[in-house]
Amino acid sequence: MQVVSLSTLFLWSKPIESVIDVLIRKMDADEGPDAWDLIDDESYGLTKDNLKKYSELACSGIKYTVHCPLTIHDYIHPDRSVRKRCVNILKDSMLNAVELSPLTYVFHPAALPTRLKRDDVKDLNFEFVEEIYSYAKSIGLNVLIENHVAHMDFMMNNIEEFDEFYRKTNSSIMMAYDVGHANIDGKTKEFVDRFRNRIGVLHAHDNDGRADLHLAIGDGNIDWYYIVKRLKERDFQGPFIVESIYDPFKSVKILRKILSDTF
Repeated sequence: MQVVSLSTLFLWSKPIESVIDVLIRKMDADEGPDAWDLIDDESYGLTKDNLKKYSELACSGIKYTVHCPLTIHDYIHPDRSVRKRCVNILKDSMLNAVELSPLTYVFHPAALPTRLKRDDVKDLNFEFVEEIYSYAKSIGLNVLIENHVAHMDFMMNNIEEFDEFYRKTNSSIMMAYDVGHANIDGKTKEFVDRFRNRIGVLHAHDNDGRADLHLAIGDGNIDWYYIVKRLKERDFQGPFIVESIYDPFKSVKILRKILSDTF
């Protein structure tokens, strides 16, 4: 069975109590997801109190995937103390996530430091990714690296940089393939064709190819049947994580229809 997880991103402006309420109400609903993707940031962070609430729901059968903090990204900052602080925040997040036994934990590559050229910091970012991967393995966490939004000032947001990463490091870390991010570059098909053996998670949301809109699946111009069929050809087993902030349950329904037609 293909697991469909739904990101709590669509609830971002709501208090944590509203999130818990939605998780409970949708737990056995037909339109509910198979798992929930928790974002470890701001009021939704994996604090002691929030972990207790999420753990209690896990005892009722709810499964989780976890996304790293969205607002921490200076992992290769020129100031070593800033860099260390950000990496430690990410590691603490991962350690907290282990308590929920999530199916997956996804983290972002680093931001491109101001006034520095991409080629000057590629190797440092690759070292950061490998450090996080090694730490995740040491605590028993299934961690994956996400491709960031194309054309933004973040590392590893294009095919060429992922190619270089795998070639230079020979890393076995799997990719969380964000289809919406790749669509900003018009490279959704090229990404899945090139890395389908490296993809362990798929982030599903749609857009018009110009902005990262997080639309419902089918409301943009992404060819979802092509993406899913290409993953099926290599017996993809990872979760599909819906990140639509508009009509998220519509996205869950449409994605399940695509999966039933394909798998």
